[in-house]
Amino acid sequence: MAREWPILGEGSVFAARVALAAREQARYEEFHFALMGMDEGAEEASVLQIAAEIGINTDQLRRDMAAPEIEAHIATSMRLTQALSFGGTPSFVIGDVLVPGLVDADQLQELVAQARNVQK
Repeated sequence: MAREWPILGEGSVFAARVALAAREQARYEEFHFALMGMDEGAEEASVLQIAAEIGINTDQLRRDMAAPEIEAHIATSMRLTQALSFGGTPSFVIGDVLVPGLVDADQLQELVAQARNVQK
């Protein structure tokens, strides 16, 4: 499961809230990839513009962003990443292995295969 972990300031926190609220409109993944394609930094206006461009109802989005589950998700992410000593993104937990940083697809697949074999 993916977790939102906003570490790049207030724009990042706003973008994380939008991403989580986008789940209510079944647009999380689409929004996430659109956000990753931004050329500029994440700020409220640019984040909402991307949401609108992909067809998210921004009025509903703003209401959904106020849900206590959104703040709880972000707070939990902060506690987990601190407990795991993650220092940046991306970071992964695969089975019992902590994988900080960018990992190529082949290595990631191997780590997942190893974790699955251990669980059997």
